[in-house]
Amino acid sequence: MYLLLSPFLELHVIYTILWLLTFIAGAFGCYLLVKYLTGNKYAAFIAGIVFAFSPYHFSRGLYFFGATTIQWIPFCALYLIKTVKEGGIKNPIIAGAFFILVAMSDLQYMVFMGIFTGLVLLYDFYRNLDLNKGFFLSTGEITKKYAAFGIVSFSGILPLTLNEIRISLSSQNFLKPDYSEILKLSNDFMSFFTPSHLHPFLGDFTLDFYSKVPSWLPEKVNFIGYAVLGLSIFAFIKLRKDPDVKFWLFSTLFFSAVSLGPVLMFNGEPLLINQGINLPLPHQILYQTIPFLDNCRTVGRFFVMATLGYAVLAGYSLSELLKHKIRKKSLVFTVISCLIILEYLCIPYPTSSADIPEFYRTIGNDNENYALLELPANTNGGYMNFAYLYYQTVHKKPLVGGYAARYPENVNNFQQNTPFIRELTYGGQYQNDIVREDLAEKGASILNKNNIRYVILHQDQLSREQMDSANNLLKKTLNTEPEVYPEDGLVVYRVQKEEEKLLHSIALKDGWYPLEDWGGTPTRWMSDNATLSIYSDEEKNATLKFQTYSFHRPRTLKIYSGKDLLYTQAINPDYVTVSAPVSLRKGENIIHFNVREGSERPCDIPELNSNDTRELSIIVQKMELL
Repeated sequence: MYLLLSPFLELHVIYTILWLLTFIAGAFGCYLLVKYLTGNKYAAFIAGIVFAFSPYHFSRGLYFFGATTIQWIPFCALYLIKTVKEGGIKNPIIAGAFFILVAMSDLQYMVFMGIFTGLVLLYDFYRNLDLNKGFFLSTGEITKKYAAFGIVSFSGILPLTLNEIRISLSSQNFLKPDYSEILKLSNDFMSFFTPSHLHPFLGDFTLDFYSKVPSWLPEKVNFIGYAVLGLSIFAFIKLRKDPDVKFWLFSTLFFSAVSLGPVLMFNGEPLLINQGINLPLPHQILYQTIPFLDNCRTVGRFFVMATLGYAVLAGYSLSELLKHKIRKKSLVFTVISCLIILEYLCIPYPTSSADIPEFYRTIGNDNENYALLELPANTNGGYMNFAYLYYQTVHKKPLVGGYAARYPENVNNFQQNTPFIRELTYGGQYQNDIVREDLAEKGASILNKNNIRYVILHQDQLSREQMDSANNLLKKTLNTEPEVYPEDGLVVYRVQKEEEKLLHSIALKDGWYPLEDWGGTPTRWMSDNATLSIYSDEEKNATLKFQTYSFHRPRTLKIYSGKDLLYTQAINPDYVTVSAPVSLRKGENIIHFNVREGSERPCDIPELNSNDTRELSIIVQKMELL
């Protein structure tokens, strides 16, 4: 859709149009679904409001365009329900087409919609048996219908997901989040009953609750609304014998429960059933059984399917109420609409400036290929600034530390383990690491080596201490004064291209655990394999010197350059200094550390009484190239 509109409108205008369409199309899709189920256009209209204008939708729309693209979900659900009620081949084919659109919007929503499809299939089977069609006849009909849905869906989503499937099945599945992230990004039970922080009247009162929930603020909001909750309870009391209502009641409760994650969180704390034992929830079973669900980090987004369920239940209830209040239909419709809108208010909605600093337009006019390092930098889990990505659409240069939901470990390692890049990215936090080098002497060389032409400081986003630290390091290293753009709050350092001698430098690559401070000495553990990158200005023989000791028992360290064994030494659980001769080629040299006996987890050694699950072999300190 962007490509169709881009010749006529600017990016931010198109973005806003597409964002607004998620509300309009989402409401219309839910309207069609509920009108089909109830035959009541008044109930369908209100159901559309409930789904499309939910606090869930508004909150995710602040940051995550994929998560706010919910509009295809009710269309897919509509044609799945038509598949149940009408049969035939046309409906499952159309449902498959909408399933592809759901997948194109957000891959997590694809997984959620897939689970919903499974529930519909089971309901269809149950319904056939209830109509006394018999097991084999029911199986044959259902196989035919859902085979059509599956063929259309998979033919469309396979090109979109082939790379993700390959990564998921590999031993390097960086898409799989740490279990702690799943816990953090699951819903708190009280979030169902707490109005959004964006509410104009109640928002200030709910911030105290949201401050207790560990997730990101846009992921914390899941307010159902008391009017909608009341209508859903009414549907349970009055209409629970209706098979269709039963399905939507079960589906809604199911997705609400799964969105709570592996354990029940209540008011920011895990709810314990007995002395430190958490209350387990259905997500734990699904996590082990549903393919690719272990890659879904933001478990709380399961609630988008529950939101659709609450909208449908509200539609059923309103349809029932309006049957008995024919003379007061307009009044009932107006009062309930106003109550829902009042509870769901998210105004004034936060917006961002679409202005682009002139500096980015200037460098966008050149055709050279070089990278930018912007500070504060994104560390994927720390600071995120989507404005950098917006500016990139104009300047079109590579960025150090752009933003993606997940990326391979080696990308993160570049920022954490490359000298000088690390010090700038983390604001001096890693000024001292296990590699001993003069950063001021080698910083310009490292920037040039990685083709970084500009380092850009955003003054309004850095503290005074961070600005001083970055300025001091850059001035000392680059020996130049920056260009200042006061109207845009930018301080820009240009890195002069070096044609002369390239000094040697060491960068840590794969296999190293995060930096630790051992009594003032920077220290890193490694697993059974780890790598270094050593740049040299010429071919030469050097000595790689460092201090080490082995975890728990003696081990043998082997050091390779490519496939060539350079050095072998026995390492005991006592400090020893290693001086390994290395032959360096001009340019980059990859040095490989291998511990022959492998690594061990402290938690697997009973006498250590440790909860540490890392695979450890040796530590390294005080590394230098002589």
